[in-house]
Amino acid sequence: MPASQSLRQRVIVITNLYPVSWAPNRASFNKQQFDRLAQHMDVNIFIFVPWIEWRKQRKGLLQREQYIPYFYLPKVGRWLTPFFQLISLLLAYRTITKFKPDSVIASWAFPDAVAVAIFCKLFNLPFVVKAHGTDVNENLHRPIRQWLMRKSLNYADKIFCASQALAKKFEAAGLDAKRLETNYNGVDKEVFFPAERTTTSEPIKILFVGSIIETKGVNELYHAFKTVKDECNCSLDYVGEGYERSKLEKWAQQDKLSSKIKFSGSLSLMQVAEKIRHADILVLPSYREGVPNVLLEAFASGTPVVATKVGGIPEVVSEDTGVLVDAQDAQSLAEGIKKAVHQEWEHDKILEHAQRFNWDTNITRLMSAITK
Repeated sequence: MPASQSLRQRVIVITNLYPVSWAPNRASFNKQQFDRLAQHMDVNIFIFVPWIEWRKQRKGLLQREQYIPYFYLPKVGRWLTPFFQLISLLLAYRTITKFKPDSVIASWAFPDAVAVAIFCKLFNLPFVVKAHGTDVNENLHRPIRQWLMRKSLNYADKIFCASQALAKKFEAAGLDAKRLETNYNGVDKEVFFPAERTTTSEPIKILFVGSIIETKGVNELYHAFKTVKDECNCSLDYVGEGYERSKLEKWAQQDKLSSKIKFSGSLSLMQVAEKIRHADILVLPSYREGVPNVLLEAFASGTPVVATKVGGIPEVVSEDTGVLVDAQDAQSLAEGIKKAVHQEWEHDKILEHAQRFNWDTNITRLMSAITK
């Protein structure tokens, strides 16, 4: 039963991980989650934006987006970033608190959640944290950043982790186990759904969706594809953008593979869903991850996956839904792709597995922490 407007709790979300006017396809899973939360609570989003990006994009900013630009030192002093963000939060204090929030959600463990934790402690605001994967994996092994997360995030009412693996990393680093909770993301089943499967003589469609950067394993994927392309009669489509794209395009031209390898660029959520449902295999050879939403979206589309045994990926990929391979190993990846190509997949089992990951469960857990 919907609550009346006057009784709805007010929630502020502060994060860098959200679609913006100049990158509308970014972090769609966060938008999906917070849009659903807004069906039950009054939600206002504040987006952290680095000052360099802010200066470049400020003329095209949309009024409906609430930005918090912050200073930072490129390439050096990353551990100082939470304090620069805190200064920006203090400068925006009146704008933030005019919404009279009952609770705050910090989505991104470092640096965002560290800054938000200090801000909330100063003004006695309850808050919860969402940890995703890269925000933990890239920072927890650095002593100063780990210390900052341990000292600040232990003030949170709850720390939601995208996987059990992330929760275990946090606990090992000294965060309070009682505050940690695994909360898998959901999938919009109205967007991600299966296509009718037919047997054709067309090349096997291998799909990659993500940032085209080194740590996503895009180079290993290229070399693995070169190994299997003839034996498996397959094509490869990179969906996304990143600094490795131009190099991969040059490799494809040099190896005369431009007819087999496609670079589709950044696509809308609906376009990504269309790609996934018509792919034969989705491949994600990341070096580190939480639980990538693209894998859950593949399951909801009835598409099997090949993914690396890192982070929370082994928690969600079963023998019925995909093949696990070693990270940073093109040969292991090639063998995994060949295994997936030749395996007879039961798509109904993949769709059944996908039912584990739904936004209703995710939102219920999030709300239970906020409303305590």
